[in-house]
Amino acid sequence: MGSMGSRVAAAAANSRRAKPLRRGFFAGPTVEVAAALVGARLICDPGTGQEVRAVVVEVEAYLGVEDPASHAHRGPTPRAAIMFGPPGHLYVYLSYGMHFCANVVCEPEGVAGAVLLRAAAVEVGEEVVRARRLRGGRQPALASVLSGPGNLGSGLGLTLADNGLDLCDPGSRLRILKRETEVPLAVTARVGITRAADRPLRFAWAGHPAVSRPAPQ
Repeated sequence: MGSMGSRVAAAAANSRRAKPLRRGFFAGPTVEVAAALVGARLICDPGTGQEVRAVVVEVEAYLGVEDPASHAHRGPTPRAAIMFGPPGHLYVYLSYGMHFCANVVCEPEGVAGAVLLRAAAVEVGEEVVRARRLRGGRQPALASVLSGPGNLGSGLGLTLADNGLDLCDPGSRLRILKRETEVPLAVTARVGITRAADRPLRFAWAGHPAVSRPAPQ
């Protein structure tokens, strides 16, 4: 095996061994988890030809029954029940009948909370992401391929079949690794909502080109 083949094999092996964040991390207060996820690394389909690695650059916190903008505001409905379950699971929903949006379930079991993954920056798997994002022969700039919650879900190949996925399972197709260094955070009101729209619950990597619009001021 040549040097390039050796590096590819080593990268695949490292991906398969990558240990995701523990459940205790996700059991923390939603706002704290949201802030700590900026700079964390997503690994999707590790060790396969579809592997994608990306760094989270933007999230939004949704605070459960006390938050009118949260799907859990009306309690554990069939759609929102997962948000009341064990932390560290993925909550995927279909937005406007078009986009699959991915959320990380937080708080102890019985207390609803979730963090919407709004944007990420691709490190590995650009071709895989672009193939999934291809629309009308036009391709967005690299910084934009996973920018916006719908684009992130599409680029990672997430669907309703991934709803309930255990992010803490080392064998899961999507894992989240702890961020390695501190990042500059910008905190603003959430975007694209009408209820509780003034709450400062959007956390973004200040100045990062992959953050979705409107850019934090």
